[in-house]
Amino acid sequence: MTLISGISNETGNYDVRLQRLDSQGNELWTNGGILISSNESMTWLTDWDMAADVNNHCVMTWQDIRNGNNNAYAYRISPDGTFVWGPNGIALSNNSEFNASPKVTCTAAGNSVFAWVSGDVIIMQKINAAGAKQWGDNGITLSSSVSLNWPQLMPVGTDDIVMKYFEDSGPPNAPTRHVFAQRYGPTGAPVWASPTVISDAGGISAWTQIFPFINDGSDGFYIAWHDDRDNNQLASVWVQHISSTGAVLFATNGVEATTQAGMNHYYPYLALPAGSGDVYVFWNEMNGLQSQKGIFGQKFSSTGTKQWGNTGMVFIPVSANQVLPLGAGGSTTDMIVLYDESLTASASALKAMRIAPDGSFVWAGNSVFVSSVASSKVHTVINDFQNNQWIISWEDNRNSASDIYAQNLLLDGTLGVWDPQYGTIQGQVTLNGGSGNVTQVVVTAGNQSTYPDPTGYYVLNVLVGSYTVTASLAGYYTGTVSNVVVLEDQATTGVDFLLEPIPTTGFIEGNVSLSGGTGDVTQTLITAGTHSTYPDASGDYSFETEVGVWDVEASLAGYTPQIRAGVNVLPGGTTPDIDFVLSPLPTTGYIQGTVSLTGGTADVTLATVSAGDQSTHPGDNGFYFIELTSGTYDVTATHPYTDTQVQENIVVEAGLSTTGVDFELNVNRTDLVCKATDQYGFTVYDAEVSITGPEGTYEGTITGDSLVFENIPYGAYEGTGTIYNSAPVYSDTLINGDNHYLVFEFFLDAAINLPYDSRVSVIPNPATSESRIVVETTNAGDLKFELSGYEGKVMVTKVIGMTEKGMHEWPLSIMTTTRKLTPGVYLLKVYLNQEAVTRKIIMLER
Repeated sequence: MTLISGISNETGNYDVRLQRLDSQGNELWTNGGILISSNESMTWLTDWDMAADVNNHCVMTWQDIRNGNNNAYAYRISPDGTFVWGPNGIALSNNSEFNASPKVTCTAAGNSVFAWVSGDVIIMQKINAAGAKQWGDNGITLSSSVSLNWPQLMPVGTDDIVMKYFEDSGPPNAPTRHVFAQRYGPTGAPVWASPTVISDAGGISAWTQIFPFINDGSDGFYIAWHDDRDNNQLASVWVQHISSTGAVLFATNGVEATTQAGMNHYYPYLALPAGSGDVYVFWNEMNGLQSQKGIFGQKFSSTGTKQWGNTGMVFIPVSANQVLPLGAGGSTTDMIVLYDESLTASASALKAMRIAPDGSFVWAGNSVFVSSVASSKVHTVINDFQNNQWIISWEDNRNSASDIYAQNLLLDGTLGVWDPQYGTIQGQVTLNGGSGNVTQVVVTAGNQSTYPDPTGYYVLNVLVGSYTVTASLAGYYTGTVSNVVVLEDQATTGVDFLLEPIPTTGFIEGNVSLSGGTGDVTQTLITAGTHSTYPDASGDYSFETEVGVWDVEASLAGYTPQIRAGVNVLPGGTTPDIDFVLSPLPTTGYIQGTVSLTGGTADVTLATVSAGDQSTHPGDNGFYFIELTSGTYDVTATHPYTDTQVQENIVVEAGLSTTGVDFELNVNRTDLVCKATDQYGFTVYDAEVSITGPEGTYEGTITGDSLVFENIPYGAYEGTGTIYNSAPVYSDTLINGDNHYLVFEFFLDAAINLPYDSRVSVIPNPATSESRIVVETTNAGDLKFELSGYEGKVMVTKVIGMTEKGMHEWPLSIMTTTRKLTPGVYLLKVYLNQEAVTRKIIMLER
């Protein structure tokens, strides 16, 4: 049976009519349908609604002004056209507010629930099959500090409903629109503790009102919409999944169907094939100017993961050819998308494409015509898949005045009468316990499926043949009846099912033994989640827990706990051999941590960490650990270059590590490095130094590159240096984390740095082959020259002999007659009466 209702204005008033069609599309009532209401209406219409109840009655609701004000009304029409609730229906409202856009849904208990907007509030009403109001004469008013708008209803459970609605603030033509949902029980009381937020991201226009809103098969729901939450003037499609308990299962404010930038994504529709764990959304892909359009889709898992890439799948590419999705629906295995394709500026065709779960096209040519007549087609609706077909209806002006047309679309993509060579399978479904809803059982034969009524009775229309019939419901074992023969125009009865609930629990069992110690095995606590038990004297245990994967732990005072991870418990089954061997706890534990140095550079491995009678050094990375008998300790960290640090009352437990016992030692000592150089920066050897610092005086000779005084405190240091009994050279510095050096600089050619009885110069220096050795002696004596490389190896020795007091001069070449000097640094040592003076020579050329 198909029911089609429409609004007719041939009398100048908007009258409501209803037509009933058989499975072949034949009118069963008078041509044009029966007149439901000719009561006076406004000159314009708001949204209205209709639904079929479990007894195949049509329940309708709209608003008119029969009593002078806009009020909502409800009618119930039987399959034979009887006005069950009277010739003028039932007034849902009777007040002076603007009562508009009523919605209706029918519950499995046979009741009808209505919701409509009345000013800034939403009113709900429930009416039983006999026409009695269940929620008071005026219904239940829902209000807020802002305006409530555009309710949508979905039946769940036996007699509950879920209502989607908007909270609007700001101007009516540009509201800030947030989307909520609440579940209401049989008395109209809210079931969820608070309304569930579908989206409070904003960006939903005043003209985006009715959302795709479908049951997820478990009395939760999927919902989709488009918005411009980022205010970039480009719309995007969002999908949300809410559980039957009101939990948000997708990301907060929904998951985005596509991340394609620079495009509009409008008008989403949802499809959910029977029994599918995935949901599908299809939308209109448009450029920014909305002059080019296509149809794209996305597949989401039940947790909101995109299955067709970040930008979805292309079904009709974006082009100047104008296409507009009008609906989507699931079959038993896949889905169709209904869309409008423009033929001219004012005329279009209706087309459909059938899409497999992997996104491939099922029908040859990708799409089929539902109506190829060039006309304006608006207000298109599509029913759920039943009897191997979809029924599609729309308003059409092909004959100038608008009429209502309908067309069936078969699963194979063909149009026309469905051959009635089929029969029915009938039976009773009974749930043997559990909390399931019998109206949610899916009875399937071949590619046809149906749901039982609240009593469990079902009728399934199928092609003639032999079938295996199944009845399935989440939480129950699937029932199967094989070899069910269906004859033409006959009913095969007694195909009954008794569905047993799938156990929600199973058992874990095993044995516990103790490897030493004096413990009592019967005191071992075995836990899995919130369930626990104790073994018997032989160590055997068994306990019941929910189906799932568990970590099972065995613990006993004085013993190391043990965990068996990933123990799988199957419905009604027993998982055996989850055994434990517990060992006594050790008597020692550990202290561990790190030592770090700040304020300077030092070797962290020189630190010593001690506790009790144990000590250790950290590694290069500063990490240390100490094994100790259980107890309480003061832990001390020392370092040659820092102050000592202590952490008190550190508890060590047997078999455990006490972590995070860290030390940060501030470096306040270092090594003092003394150097001696000449005015050119070259190292001077054999300098004798005397240095005063915070802890006293340091003396020594710089015999190599440097002289190091170890482990001195930070502070100010000063001192003098002499070389070959020269006049003292003064130097001072501040030693800290940034500076470890005290440098003495000698001016070797300056007289103040030479022995009192001689003066030696190489002129010019840096030297060439023309340079001279000039010696002024204050006393007569034996004179000798010695030329060495900078590393100290003697190259040439020249004995001058007895020399009188006074000024003397020799060419430098007397030292190079037997060996040419390459450019570099050399040392000239002048001996007078066994006392030496050294000069550095820098050779520039041969």
